[in-house]
Formats: sequence, structure tokens, C-alpha cells
Amino acid sequence: MADEKNPFEAIQALMLENLEKVQGATQSYIDMFAKAMQGLPGANQDAIANFKTYLERQVAANRDFLEKLLHAKDFGRAFRIQVEHLQSQLKVVAEDAGKFGSQIVSSLKPPTTT
Repeated sequence: MADEKNPFEAIQALMLENLEKVQGATQSYIDMFAKAMQGLPGANQDAIANFKTYLERQVAANRDFLEKLLHAKDFGRAFRIQVEHLQSQLKVVAEDAGKFGSQIVSSLKPPTTT
């Protein structure tokens, strides 16, 4: 009986394994999306690459969050992990909104004629 795995640990291992599978599928989807977008006529390659990088960064942050959460030993630690993740995501959203906002504004400016 002492050799039996804790049911929580078995579920945790299964969820970590599934997380790996989801990571691979997500990366395949992001790659496929970027390739499809690059094939469009007049596609802005830099904007597509930036967006792909943004998606990959978000996926990595979410994966790290889930992995930490799955390793939490108690409710208090799980709650702190969630709060830290929410705070970091709010910071990233604010930074990204500023970047995307300035890109939109600069793209709307009329071309200068000399």
C-alpha cells in the first residue's frame, strides 16, 4: 500500500502530460496561422512576426502559470500564484496596448510630401 501513488499526484502528472500535448498543438497552430498570414498579398511581414512573437509569449506565460499552479502544495500558494499571474498579465496588457496604440497611430498618419 505504501507504494501506491497519491491520487492527487496521479492527476497532477496526467495534467502536466496534457499540458505538454497542448503546448505542441498550440505551437503548430501559431505556426500555421503565421504561414497563412504571410501568404496573403500585401501582408506586412514585420507585423506578422511581431504578432506571432506576442502569441508565443502569451502561450509561454500561461503555460508557466499552469505548471506553477499544478505544483502548488496548498490553497494559499495556489491563490498567490493566481494573483501574481494576474498582476503580470495586467502589466503586459498595459505595455502591449501602448505599443499597439502607437503602431496604429503611426500607420494612420498621412504620408509626408516633400
